[in-house]
Amino acid sequence: MSRMILLALVVVGCGNSEPVEPEHPSADPPPSWGVPLTGGTMLVTRDGRRAVISDPDRDRIATVDLASGQVVADIALTAGDEPGRLVEDGAGRIHVALRRGGALVTVPDPASGQGLVRRPVCSEPRGVAYDPVTDQLHVACTGGELVSFAASGGDATRRLQLDRDLRDVVVSGTDLIVTRFRTAEVLTIDAHGAVVDRAAPPIVKRPGTSVGFDGPSPPLPQPPLVDAVPAVAWRTIALPDGRMLMTHQRQIKSPLGMMQGGYGGGCGTGLVESAITVVQPGSAPVAVAPFVNGALPIDIAVTRSMDAIAAISAGSKLVTIAYPTALSALDTDGCSRGDSPIAFSDELGTPSSVAFASSGALLVYYPEVPALVVRSSVAPGATATTIMLPGELGYDSGRALFHTQTNLGIACASCHPEGRDDGLVWDFAEIGLRRTQSLAGHILRRAPYHWGADMADLDQLMDDVFSNRMAGGLISRSARRSLGPWLDRIPAPVATPIDPAASARGKQLFESAELACTTCHAGELLTNNQRFDVSTGGTFKVPSLLGVGARAPYLHDGCAATLADRFGPCGGGDLHGHTSALTAPQLADLIAYLEAI
Repeated sequence: MSRMILLALVVVGCGNSEPVEPEHPSADPPPSWGVPLTGGTMLVTRDGRRAVISDPDRDRIATVDLASGQVVADIALTAGDEPGRLVEDGAGRIHVALRRGGALVTVPDPASGQGLVRRPVCSEPRGVAYDPVTDQLHVACTGGELVSFAASGGDATRRLQLDRDLRDVVVSGTDLIVTRFRTAEVLTIDAHGAVVDRAAPPIVKRPGTSVGFDGPSPPLPQPPLVDAVPAVAWRTIALPDGRMLMTHQRQIKSPLGMMQGGYGGGCGTGLVESAITVVQPGSAPVAVAPFVNGALPIDIAVTRSMDAIAAISAGSKLVTIAYPTALSALDTDGCSRGDSPIAFSDELGTPSSVAFASSGALLVYYPEVPALVVRSSVAPGATATTIMLPGELGYDSGRALFHTQTNLGIACASCHPEGRDDGLVWDFAEIGLRRTQSLAGHILRRAPYHWGADMADLDQLMDDVFSNRMAGGLISRSARRSLGPWLDRIPAPVATPIDPAASARGKQLFESAELACTTCHAGELLTNNQRFDVSTGGTFKVPSLLGVGARAPYLHDGCAATLADRFGPCGGGDLHGHTSALTAPQLADLIAYLEAI
């Protein structure tokens, strides 16, 4: 298929609230393409001359000369590396976290792309920051590792083990500010490696819903109000004035219905909303009146003079422009929005990263084309130039469906960010509390679906959840056939054992006939896909344990905050594995094994 025809397919339906996707004439869809959207894969060098772009879908890094509009370096990485966050050091080297490659790759000369240096970090590096005072790089990992390197090269100089699910790193004086992805928690790490502060975006109030068995009512225009709690910190950046800006989500704590539109609520949309929080070191984070237009606020940028802010909503395919006064408009009265932000679409598919040049020019990266759009300024009518980047056009209708918001302003990725889960517990009017399940780790081999195994296949699940509860409408044949194979490529998170000896002892316990864990949690996926009543409050499907250490809280209602709590009062006792006779050291070994699966 020609590049221009594929480009037309990519932009079909841009700006619409419902996904409109091309049909494949053949019985089977093309091979799956692309990875979950994460944002934050582009920077402009300090001298303002170049843009450097990570392309996780094609495992490439491209450098663009902004004056000429030419691609001056096209760096092919190892298949499956999935380059993500990147940073420039004091010598002009570019360092890129390879999320699936488990490494940090250094580009000594971004103008030529020659002389790459690769250093192992952890199983899944995410965020990366540079400290100009110490000339050190700091890499945050999904497994909780915070690893430091000399920017000039060499092995790791320090390796800390923090809480799991780390995301972004920001240097703040002698401290490091590290965010956690699903909880949006902000950790402050001092120069000695100690966690000296924990904070989170504040809880705000939103209108609730009145949900019955016939479905939800429209959002209530008057009190009672309900809590909207912080979650899913997509992107956190440093501001020139020393503060930080986080773009994240909130969960509105109101009951959900299982009927048409049952996931609606909040400010007239869904029960997940986009949010902005300002983080000032040493002070409580401040919630800003929301100004992002749409779901999945995956990236944000600010000019060096702080006179303009740009944010991406992958769900709506929009770029939103706001101004400094937006950061002073506090979120105090429910559904009010910030100062009249401007939103636009370049009609090139879903944007994934945004940055500003030193001149104030706005750069937006569109991965499907792939292309970089450079606007001379954020003013309406500014000149826009499209620079085509290396690589063939790419499109996957399953990926598009997964990231596109419905009429309720929510997308599949709102609750399943990166194809995994948000770690939240939801209150369903009809069935009670249910924790979001992860979609990662061979989803096609894990049917039937849902906690009660009441969904025979993904078609049934999407018809009920996406089309019905999320008000997503009809799903095209292309998307229906493509979603499962695309999701099936997303791996469960992997952690390096903190104590390999303890993990090995725990594995022996797990596989022993006495504990009988493998009666249900057997095989490559550690599940037999059957339903049992293990005295946890009902009959539920046996979940896969792949990546279970990254899936707190546990059990269908999230009653166990940690894996240790899973073996406490709400864990079902000996009907859920014969573990009551374990000694404290044995239980610790078993948990060490589960943490490392």
